[in-house]
Amino acid sequence: MTAWSRILITLGALIATAGLQAKEPLVIRHNFFDTKDANQLNYKGEVLTLLLEKSKAKYGPYVLQKKELPGWSQSRAYAELERGNLDLISSQTNESREKTSIPIRYCLYKGLLGVRVGMGTTEVVQQLNQITTWEQLQTVSLGQVFDWPDFAIQSEAGLRVWRLPDLNSSINRMKMGTFQLMPLGVVEVGPVAKRNGLATISSWAIAYPTAYYFFVSKARPDIAERLQYGFEVALKDHSFEQLFAKRIGPLVAAAELEKRKIFYIKNSYLPKETPLDRKELWHPIVQTHLQ
Repeated sequence: MTAWSRILITLGALIATAGLQAKEPLVIRHNFFDTKDANQLNYKGEVLTLLLEKSKAKYGPYVLQKKELPGWSQSRAYAELERGNLDLISSQTNESREKTSIPIRYCLYKGLLGVRVGMGTTEVVQQLNQITTWEQLQTVSLGQVFDWPDFAIQSEAGLRVWRLPDLNSSINRMKMGTFQLMPLGVVEVGPVAKRNGLATISSWAIAYPTAYYFFVSKARPDIAERLQYGFEVALKDHSFEQLFAKRIGPLVAAAELEKRKIFYIKNSYLPKETPLDRKELWHPIVQTHLQ
C-alpha cells in the first residue's frame, strides 16, 4: 500500500467518525418511571437504556425525554402513541395492539407476567390458600383492569372476573369485599401487595402464555429498528440476562413457584407471530409449561 493510499484511508476514517459525532441524537419520548412524579427509571426504562447503549456504536447518540400525562391507563397510553404524543410504550400483547403499533417481540419479563398470583386481604388469602381444584377456583371472584389483556383471557377461561377501571382505586373496593382477589404477575405482585398492606396466595397460581413488549409508534420505524438490533446484541453478550437476573430474579425466587399448584389456561389472544420457538427469550417455567 502506498503512502498516498494510507493517507486517503485515514482521511476517510476521520470523515466517517466526524459524521457520527455530528449526528443528531435520537429523541425518544416515553413514560418509564417508577411514578409519574419521579425521575428514576423503572425496570422497563432500564431495559430501554440498555438497548440504546448496545446500539449506540451503530446508530449514534440518543436522548430520553420524559413525557408526563395524567391517567396512565393502558388504553390512554395507546391513544397517545397513536396520536404521536409518545414514541413507545410497553404492555402485554394481543392482536389488536400489534396491528396499531410496531411490536418489538422480545418479552421484557420472559413470559412471567402470564404467571398470576392472587393478592387480597389477609383473611381472604388464608381462606383461599386452601384451593386445590379448578372447580373451587371458578367460585372465586377475581378483579382485573378492563383494558389489560388479562381481563379477556381470564374471563374466556370461565373464571369470575370483575371489570375494574384501574389498579389503585380498585384496591379499596377489594378491601371492602367487592371481589376477593386480584391476580397480578409474579414479577409485580409482591411489591404491590406490600405497598398496600395486602397478602398474596402462596399455594397456587394461574398461568397462561403471554408476552410483554415495547410497542413503537408506526411513525417511528427508526426506533423500532434500533431496539430490535439492541436486543439482539444484549442477548448475545448476556447483558439483558444480567439485568433481568438482578431486577426480576429476586421477585420470581420469592414466589417459590416450584411449591405451587399451577392452574394453566389458554390465551386465544396471543398473536401467532409470538416467537415461542426462540427458547432464549423465555423463562424455563414458560418454556416447560406455557407453550
